[in-house]
Amino acid sequence: MATEIQQHLLKDGSDVNISRNGNHQYWVDDGPKMKSVTTMLRHIEGDSFGVGLHWGLKMVRENGGDLDAPTRMNRTSIEVGNHLHKAVDAYIQHGTVDWENPLFLSWFHAIGKNTKWLASERFLFHPVLRYGGTLDAVSMQADGEVVIHDLKTVEPESWAKYGNSLRVNKDAAQLAAYSDALTHMGSIWAPSSGYITYVRRDGSGAEVVEVDLERGSKLFGVSRELFVLTQGGE
Repeated sequence: MATEIQQHLLKDGSDVNISRNGNHQYWVDDGPKMKSVTTMLRHIEGDSFGVGLHWGLKMVRENGGDLDAPTRMNRTSIEVGNHLHKAVDAYIQHGTVDWENPLFLSWFHAIGKNTKWLASERFLFHPVLRYGGTLDAVSMQADGEVVIHDLKTVEPESWAKYGNSLRVNKDAAQLAAYSDALTHMGSIWAPSSGYITYVRRDGSGAEVVEVDLERGSKLFGVSRELFVLTQGGE
């Protein structure tokens, strides 16, 4: 994947150029490369090993004993998620409504339609903790407060059984890390709150969950510290 560059506006009227490559690395101007937020979240996986194991076995059984079935299904899930992100980005940037995409319509009716969107798919970085990331979307409330958003696709059966309980800590840490980065870099989009929209992959609906950014920030801090220690330094 080629290197992408975005210009990010700051509150003081200046701007900063943030680059991203296909290896989940970010950097500012000609500065050193920084790891992504998601790379540093591996220590907040939740109690999901058993659930993942049972899901994999189920996929094998439902596909006649095909051991490659879980890999194919996972790849398909990633493709579905990427397609949804592109559709949401097109709507926020250009007002394009993908009427043929049931997942997009689930997102649209849950939060997209009545929200005042400011931007989507924006690069960011933390100037002190040295990490980068890509924020899904930014909106503004009627009182002028900025809100940041993340978008996740989930398996309907798993969501019906567990909701976001298996991933709430990791997801909250991710969005809080973005919030901290925007604040410390002096972004025009430093937020006051954050939400995650979980879209079921069969297009049957979506749920919007508010994130406790303070708690999420503490979780990310611990995970980042463990990441740094296991990597042998900053």
